[in-house]
Amino acid sequence: MLVLSLTLIAKPDAAPALIDLAAIVVEHTRAEPGCIRYDFLQSPHTPNKFVIFELWKSRADLHDHFQLPHFKAFAEQLPALTEGGIDMVTYDTDGPKPA
Repeated sequence: MLVLSLTLIAKPDAAPALIDLAAIVVEHTRAEPGCIRYDFLQSPHTPNKFVIFELWKSRADLHDHFQLPHFKAFAEQLPALTEGGIDMVTYDTDGPKPA
């Protein structure tokens, strides 16, 4: 299982457009067979800060996701709506373990 977290900052006044764009990619991505979870989250304290939290069955599933038209359209439009880089962190895990 792969956990992926991306943090990005919307340009001034671009948050509404980024949210609209993300709604499309979220809907399509959640329907992909390898996607376990895909959330686009807006910070309640910093409205132009967003986190994309993803959970995939495998790295191969994430790679397949990167090849799909809805992801490519999202990735192509992202630089016009964000500033700075995207902070990405990935974790490999065997999945949840009992406490």
